[in-house]
Amino acid sequence: MKAIRSHKLKITSGSNGFLEVATAYKKAANWLSNIVFQSKKTRSAISMQKEFYGTIREKFHLPSQVTCSLFRHVTGSYKSMKSNGEWSLAVYKKNVIPIGWKRDFNWTKNHLTVWGKSVEFQCRKIPDGTWKDSKLKQFGKQWYLCLSIEIDIPELKTTGTIVGVDSGQKNLLTAVDRKSNKTLYISGSVLNHKRLCLRQTRANVASVGSRSSYRLLKRLSGKEKAVTQEVSHTAAKRLVTFAESVDARVVVMENLTGIRKSKKPTHHKQRARNHRWAFAQTMFYIAYGLAAKGIDVEFVSPRDTSRTCPVCGYVEKANRNGLKFLCKSCKHEDNADRNGAINIASRSLLFWVNPETERASSHLAYSSHEDHRISELQAPPCGWGNLTYCCAPIVIIRKENKQHGNTKKESGI
Repeated sequence: MKAIRSHKLKITSGSNGFLEVATAYKKAANWLSNIVFQSKKTRSAISMQKEFYGTIREKFHLPSQVTCSLFRHVTGSYKSMKSNGEWSLAVYKKNVIPIGWKRDFNWTKNHLTVWGKSVEFQCRKIPDGTWKDSKLKQFGKQWYLCLSIEIDIPELKTTGTIVGVDSGQKNLLTAVDRKSNKTLYISGSVLNHKRLCLRQTRANVASVGSRSSYRLLKRLSGKEKAVTQEVSHTAAKRLVTFAESVDARVVVMENLTGIRKSKKPTHHKQRARNHRWAFAQTMFYIAYGLAAKGIDVEFVSPRDTSRTCPVCGYVEKANRNGLKFLCKSCKHEDNADRNGAINIASRSLLFWVNPETERASSHLAYSSHEDHRISELQAPPCGWGNLTYCCAPIVIIRKENKQHGNTKKESGI
């Protein structure tokens, strides 16, 4: 299977003329966008190219392949708006130049050339793959080549271990391998501290109200987003490396969709932390990183994963106190995030047998083969000390407090 990966190459020299082409490209794109907007209908890029190719080349002096890419860019913008039920004038402001592989740029004799001129660049190691059409982008005063590379994605593994991953704010990721009992902790304290410092800096600068303070605020815009992306990328790479080191077949994570929609009133600081929690971004980075290694990704319900005892299956809110987990029934102790990761991995096994189950809190058998899951679920119970993870009883015991006293509910699967 093929997949496209993007890598940024920092242009260190040879960028003369890029700004001139980018300015002409913006003018040509806005000129063509105005024509499409006034016509009030979308047209194919080929028909637009046949009608306006000569005019744009003569009026804006763009390279031939850049001109061809211009029609695909503009028509694609209006087709997207039409599919979303919108129709407004598309305005192009950023300095972006689409360039074609082996037409506008090439890699020959260990030298990068753009429009026949040698260009020096700086980047990390470029992965093996086939170079494709890419873009030249300007960020501030610096030019980058956003290189698109087509790589081969291996087939998903059919054997290996199961790794459960718990996501949080104090610990961004906590991963547990069910076979070797190895645990990976990725703390979120650095990210939380940097975010707090940035918010306090912006508040102090904004309170000044001078022209220089507004210029500083403009420079600080996007800083928190960049820091979050960097930390998320680093955490995702560490998790992928951990999963590869334990020979994982599948990584199980929580489906946190709608977690911010809480019916209970929360403090404004807690709401701010929840809305700044970039769990979806981190999961996206993890998913495409694992796909490149042939490791599958599964998502399960996060309900009660940190409140459930993996030994006896007892569920109660009092089981968890911060990052400490202590079962009120069997007195089992563990880290709360690690306990949640174990339950998440167990829930994947249980869902394979019964997909309609809403929650699982069992000490399920470890398996490296899918064919053995059902037989292992029927195995006799054993103690926590056995790291082969033979199966404990699959029972959910949940304590609920009501107005007329405490009741216990039991359900067998």
